[in-house]
Amino acid sequence: MIIYFSATGNCKYVAIAISEKTNDKIQSMIQLNNSKEYTIQLEEKEDLGIIIPTYFWGLPALAKEYLTKMHIETKNKNPYIYAVSTYGTTPGGSIQIIDEILKKKGYRLNSKYSLRMVDTWTVEFDLTKEENINEFTKDTTKKLDTIIKSITEHKNEELTEKTKGKLFYTMAQFAYELERKTSNFTVDDECISCGMCAKDCPVNAISIENEKPVWKNDKCLICFRCLHRCPTFSIEYKKKTRKNGQYTNPNITVFD
Repeated sequence: MIIYFSATGNCKYVAIAISEKTNDKIQSMIQLNNSKEYTIQLEEKEDLGIIIPTYFWGLPALAKEYLTKMHIETKNKNPYIYAVSTYGTTPGGSIQIIDEILKKKGYRLNSKYSLRMVDTWTVEFDLTKEENINEFTKDTTKKLDTIIKSITEHKNEELTEKTKGKLFYTMAQFAYELERKTSNFTVDDECISCGMCAKDCPVNAISIENEKPVWKNDKCLICFRCLHRCPTFSIEYKKKTRKNGQYTNPNITVFD
């Protein structure tokens, strides 16, 4: 089984690519969390793959919460478990955090992988230029092929980029908590009241009131799915994202 969290399609693309070679079924953490399905049942020889994006050197809040609550049921005392962390600038401590969560449950990560893909944090990254997207993805296909080969051969290895220690990613998580404030989002008059943002939100933080989206929670994941999927690009974060464009993985058309 492969479980994944994907806001704009990158991790879903990775999960699908791996599943096509391993024949494992894939499950969205968003859907699993919404239905409160925290028990992962593995067949005796079944693997477990965990695919997540890196947020602020760590994990998206929903992914961390889900993995913490997750219970693995299997007759295999030592199932093969691997994790892939996608990132734009650094995988930070994302893999280490997953490893720590699993160790508390009596399991270990057999293999650890990181994969550079397009960073959708458009507060900083300009995705209006094709050359910027190409720079993020120039090694993605080759590295993903290497990861898939390692997984299918059940290797025990670490194919991750070097990063700074726990102090740095712990501090970055404090910044994440501050940035999660939904008061940072605004909506302009281009909004057509389609309701896609409310329907798409992984944590149901948006409602439609007076034909406009309203963030009903104080915090969200800042996954930017609402911003990047908005058909009129009417959602902005801190008045900093409009100039840098929208992006969703071009291979993904159905979002969880």
